[in-house]
Amino acid sequence: MELREIDPKTLRANPDNPRRAAPPVEEDRRLALNIRAVGLIHPPLVREGGDGVLTIIAGHRRARCSIMAKLKTIPVFVTGADEELDGLVAASENMIRLGMSEPDQWRAVSRMRSEQKMKETAICKALMVTPAYLRRLELLAHLHPPILDAIELGIGPDDDARKAIAKASPDEQARVWAEIWAESAEEGQDPADYRMTVEDGQHMDWDDLARAFSIAEFYARDARFDDTAARRHGIVWEEDLFGEGGQDNRYTSDARAYAAAQREAMEAGLPANGHITPTDDYGYPVLPENAYLVQAWHEAGEDDQIAVFLHPVTLRVGEKGFRIRVDASATSRASESPGPVVEKPRERPDISGTGLKMIGEIRTLALHRALDGAADAVDPWDLVGALLLALGCGNVTVKNDTSHIAYHQPTARDNALAALFPEGHLVRDPALMRHHAMTVVRSIANCDVSPYDGSGPQALLLGILFGADSHMPNMAVEDFLKTYSKAGITRAVQAEGLPEQATGKLMRAALINHVGPGGHWVPDVAGFAGAPVAWKEKLDRQRGAAARMIALDAELEADETHEDAGGAADAVAGAMQVDEGEADMTALPNAATPEPEMVLAA
Repeated sequence: MELREIDPKTLRANPDNPRRAAPPVEEDRRLALNIRAVGLIHPPLVREGGDGVLTIIAGHRRARCSIMAKLKTIPVFVTGADEELDGLVAASENMIRLGMSEPDQWRAVSRMRSEQKMKETAICKALMVTPAYLRRLELLAHLHPPILDAIELGIGPDDDARKAIAKASPDEQARVWAEIWAESAEEGQDPADYRMTVEDGQHMDWDDLARAFSIAEFYARDARFDDTAARRHGIVWEEDLFGEGGQDNRYTSDARAYAAAQREAMEAGLPANGHITPTDDYGYPVLPENAYLVQAWHEAGEDDQIAVFLHPVTLRVGEKGFRIRVDASATSRASESPGPVVEKPRERPDISGTGLKMIGEIRTLALHRALDGAADAVDPWDLVGALLLALGCGNVTVKNDTSHIAYHQPTARDNALAALFPEGHLVRDPALMRHHAMTVVRSIANCDVSPYDGSGPQALLLGILFGADSHMPNMAVEDFLKTYSKAGITRAVQAEGLPEQATGKLMRAALINHVGPGGHWVPDVAGFAGAPVAWKEKLDRQRGAAARMIALDAELEADETHEDAGGAADAVAGAMQVDEGEADMTALPNAATPEPEMVLAA
């Protein structure tokens, strides 16, 4: 094997290169910057062809990134080994390569700092890592050595747990580590020095270890266990001197002991239909397959199960009802295999879905007839209550309801119906009805200009009806006037009898000064007075559209009638085109069948 210094641009790519997928551009840039900073560490392996050109066997990316780093020459190894092994060499170079573990990376960084006196910026540039990644490596300097061994095995803690553990002192880490592995250590071995195995990693809860070093406060009022259990787990309560009065303000910072006592209490107090379940990263219970939570609007079922779980952060015990959704075959196997109780097959209802649909249609017809009969003499207050009921119907959706603050919270319509129909019958209290009627109107009506969320001209008509113009504020302010175009502000000042100025800024200032601090100015376009014009235009458009649809329907009906009449005339004419001796008028559909021309005229 010969070492040569050559121009990387003269190298020829191997057509049999096993690495076909292009690496990310950012990764190539990182390598190019690294080569520029420290040089090419591993020369590519090449073979010289009969034409004297060197073909790359292994090191395509290094050669490419050397060109990106603008190196004029690079070292290469020219091999004279058996050519049949080139494919194996190229594949091995890519497949057998193993990156350094994080602890090894940190040890290398430590040597750069101690021996070569390199600064953080230089290290990041040389290794092509970010300062954040370097800080992550720095955490390793604060970890107990057996934890570093676990990281090297690939069974160590994640970033969040690593940060929490690294905050504890080395002595504290050693003490907790000894408690965890006291039973696993061999006789005579210090449990604090116990090294985990890959099998240990399958059962290790690093979050539990991280919680042991947490300085969070866990209160006795949130505990499921009593003082006897607290003493058994070595929990010593402290008093929160700044806690709210009237409640148990005792707390502990020993997360590990608190969590163990909570788990013990969960198991001891588990209800008959309860199941201790794990949680996800957000503290929600992980339910069995095909399970769903029982929500507040669900009716209670005799087969409902309860998921009992421990929140991973607050260490509070939670309970959630759930049900299992299974098919018939799974139901039949329920008695044969242990597991959560499943729902029993439902009995067939007395009336099918089709029958219930018919009931709905019949009720609707009866309701509409009752409304038609009461329309002429309905009591005004009954009418107000009926309109509020109608607005609260399930098929009514209000966009941009200002009273709907949060999901599942009652709206103004919900509150109105609860107050006016507490027992299902209307409470005829005029003051109460006025209040809720106006509250509902207020929650629905808005003057948003959006065609999706706005109420349209109807809201403006409400403004006229209830005198909203008298509540309009002075709009001669800079924030509003800045929204005017040059032409718009010109017309606005001219309408006030002011002269046009050279710039919009001068005209805005002139208008503001003209109105004065205590004045009141609202442009016509912003008031409610123009609403009737827009409303009439809307009605005219609706009437015009309706008239066009009626005319179109009539035209289509006329065309269909014409086609039917033509078909009937052809049939009669065909029936009459027979030999005179065979003609029998009684054989026609009707003896009084009109003549063809009469049918066409019709």
